[in-house]
Amino acid sequence: MAKEIVTVNSATVACEGNAPATGHPKVYLTFKAGEREVVCPYCSRTFVLAAGASAEQGH
Repeated sequence: MAKEIVTVNSATVACEGNAPATGHPKVYLTFKAGEREVVCPYCSRTFVLAAGASAEQGH
């Protein structure tokens, strides 16, 4: 099975798996400063921060 890669623009993403029957509890994953990739611990879906997007979170 190919590893799923999702490109995102946000420093925090949510993952619930692929479908209700094969899903998992919703988890929120946050990119750390300087990090370009974060992997879901349940389904191994990989989230990649888009070019130009920043992992820095402003308030």
